[in-house]
Amino acid sequence: MRIALVMSHADRVMTGATRELHFCKGLNEHGCETRVFRMHGGPEIEEEYYLSGAVRVTFCPPDVSGPIPHKLTSRPMLDQIKNFRPDLIIYKGLSYRINQFLQDRVGKVPYGFIVGGSVTDVLLDGASFVFGEYDQQLETHFSAFVQNGTAFVLPKYIALDLCLKDEGATKLYDIINVGNFYEKRKNQKDLLPLSDRYSIALVGGGRPPGDFMEAAPQPANVHLLGRLAHSEVFHALHQSKIMVHTSTMDGLPRSVVEAMACGLPVVAYRSTVYGGFVDGQHGFMTDPENLRDTVSKLLEHEDLRLAFSANARDYATRHHGTAAIENAAERFVGFARGRIVKAGRVTQASGAES
Repeated sequence: MRIALVMSHADRVMTGATRELHFCKGLNEHGCETRVFRMHGGPEIEEEYYLSGAVRVTFCPPDVSGPIPHKLTSRPMLDQIKNFRPDLIIYKGLSYRINQFLQDRVGKVPYGFIVGGSVTDVLLDGASFVFGEYDQQLETHFSAFVQNGTAFVLPKYIALDLCLKDEGATKLYDIINVGNFYEKRKNQKDLLPLSDRYSIALVGGGRPPGDFMEAAPQPANVHLLGRLAHSEVFHALHQSKIMVHTSTMDGLPRSVVEAMACGLPVVAYRSTVYGGFVDGQHGFMTDPENLRDTVSKLLEHEDLRLAFSANARDYATRHHGTAAIENAAERFVGFARGRIVKAGRVTQASGAES
């Protein structure tokens, strides 16, 4: 069975696709021939192998260069995929023009998506499966696939060796937040009032607005660590007591899972991250009005924080990481062979065969 994975967002760097690379490696180990296709800014088709040669990635130039990745298409990618002759296609990302462009031209090849958050796509109606971030997300936004048994959770990639390193580090920060300052939705400003009582570490690239610190009653308690190398992020996590995720629009960020794997309880807005960890066991779901009380409940009660810390680490390391990703790949291969690629027929999400 040949599987094409299309990374819909154009980029030459694959650092953020580590999960997908391990998933493809797992598919290959269970008898599939899997190739990854992605647009990049170069003028030529380029090939590269990842994970010690286990996964082949083909980078293709777009038809027309442009600043908006969602609108790019690539006829060279179409040609490469046609030559590969996949039995099914997985698209990573919704509402990218490349998805529709390819699907309109590859013939009746079954397809599905790796999805984040609640973004939609006109192609979803004809998709044979979806991979989501956690059960609650799938049940809320992709319920038709759940009901038909065609929804799967794709675990996050976490570097377990880095999660275990520096476990005894001194706690310099009460609160850590990992994000960036490019997007207003990351909403770090909601943390600043807490600086009157707690030390706060903010990790992420970009510059905060010029008036950012005006919302901090104690600016000296706010530590802007900037963009850190991946290993340095883990060091900062181990120096912190809890993670507080104040984004107003997100899926389940990998940084949240990494924090849990490092033993940090998580506080997140329930309107943003409404699953992926258990409220009252690994941290708390809250809302902006109750953020201070919720944070204080963990930071002022050491026994509770430590109990949640152990729970969070156990949960994250059991449900995420390379072993969990490879198990997901094995389950999907069984599903795909039985319900999608079967005697040349396609089983759609509706359950009808064509």
